[in-house]
Parts: sequence; structure tokens; C-alpha cells
Amino acid sequence: MKRMLGSALLTSTASAAFLFLAIQPVSQAAVPSQAKQLVGKVRVSFADLDLSRQDDARTLLDRIEKAAYLACGGNPRRHPGYGLMPDRTEEVFEECRQEAIARAIRDVDAPVLAQARLQPVSN
Repeated sequence: MKRMLGSALLTSTASAAFLFLAIQPVSQAAVPSQAKQLVGKVRVSFADLDLSRQDDARTLLDRIEKAAYLACGGNPRRHPGYGLMPDRTEEVFEECRQEAIARAIRDVDAPVLAQARLQPVSN
């Protein structure tokens, strides 16, 4: 397991194609999705957590998910492209969040954290 200093930097990318499409007419062809750019960074602290415990891993996962939401632009309905392409806008925001979450989990490199993402949340 990688040793961390108690925080992870959550970075997110979004498709440059989406940004292009948000300002171009809908009839334009899509830009290849492999072109990505940095959208935002949010630092996630976990110095207070013991990542060998499932409850703490779930707490960190919740923090990572909230950070991914912020790093990827927050509410997709507030993006200028939402009015033209609401489904695509939501899709790109969700893709960004999922990629950011996966990257953060890989960076932390804690098996219990990866497992927490696969388990449904019990209320």
C-alpha cells in the first residue's frame, strides 16, 4: 500500500469535445473524446481516518465523491451547454466524476476503499 501524508489531491478531467460542443451548433460533428483537459482540483484529507476500517473507508469514499462533484463543475444544469444538450451535459459531468473517483481510489491505494466503492450503501 502506498504511504500517503493524509490527503489526496482529487483532479478531474472533462472531455474537451463537450466544451467544444457547448459553444458550437448542435449540428457540428463531435470532437474525439480522447482529448481531455483539467477541470478542477479538490484536496481530500483523510489523516483522521484509519483506512483498514470499513467505516472510515466509507467516510473517505463519501469525501471523494463530494470532491469529485465539486471538481467536475457541480450541478450540470448550471453549465451553459445544458440548455442545448441536457443529456450530453449530464453524461459528461457523470463521466468526469466517475473518472475522478476511480483515479483518487487508485492514488490512495487502500483495498478497503476500493471495496467500499463496490458495496451498496446501507441506510
